[in-house]
Amino acid sequence: MSGDGDHHPAALRNRQPILDELLTLVDPSASGAALEIASGTGAHLEHFAPNFPQLVWQPSEYVEARVQTIGGVERAVDERLLMIDAHGTKSLANVRPAVDLDVSLPFSSWPAVVQAEASKHALVYCSNLCHIAHWQCTLGLLAGAAAALAPGGKLIVYGPFKLDGAFIGDDGGAGNRQFDATLRQRNPEFGYRDTREVAAAADAVGLALASTTRMPANNLLLEFVRS
Repeated sequence: MSGDGDHHPAALRNRQPILDELLTLVDPSASGAALEIASGTGAHLEHFAPNFPQLVWQPSEYVEARVQTIGGVERAVDERLLMIDAHGTKSLANVRPAVDLDVSLPFSSWPAVVQAEASKHALVYCSNLCHIAHWQCTLGLLAGAAAALAPGGKLIVYGPFKLDGAFIGDDGGAGNRQFDATLRQRNPEFGYRDTREVAAAADAVGLALASTTRMPANNLLLEFVRS
């Protein structure tokens, strides 16, 4: 049995503030496909999907697992995917079974169920990925979202970033600066991304940064629109 105890406390804290912003950026009556990248345990998915009932949500997560055929569909079987399903697919009619998705790969290598909706997605959502993954993953996220989204569709990215080159926070950015240093010690290719660099990379694939919203815990919510 699944429950809130499956989720990281931070995900439970931030999902309502994120939802509040989503409801201002995306029409709650919008229809079509919605792709969540890096779904984690499904904490955000289970909270967002009921508030956008006309969207058909496709959760995803990067996993290293063997592939099995389930219901005639090849899927990478992993406890994380099964947990996402427990919080989404099994209880919400507008959530599809979770799939394995590696954002560092070109869109042509993304899951078939996602490729089938190329240029038709109304929304692509991703949280807390860019700072704990190689830069190639951010580039892949942007390029893949551009391929997935319909004209006017939106990519919403949440997480810690440098804002125009500066660390933000009530403490002058000291906490974020320290966390960034810790990430880079763990892996030199990890760390906070600069919103200017992300916006430039997005523009190169046809996504325009439409808004930047400061969120609790010194995070940002970036809204990109497909041209």
